[in-house]
Amino acid sequence: MIRFERVSKVYPDGTAAVDGLSVEVLEREPVALVGPSGRGRTATFDSVSDA
Repeated sequence: MIRFERVSKVYPDGTAAVDGLSVEVLEREPVALVGPSGRGRTATFDSVSDA
């Protein structure tokens, strides 16, 4: 299991890309982040990885 609690990402100009995201993913559970461009998908992955 992987759990993230209250993940936030704010850019230097003050723009909040992600604000208070909490997710729990069970072993072998498929996950997808979907949504329009500019809604924080890449910022979310960057915040919870070593990128």
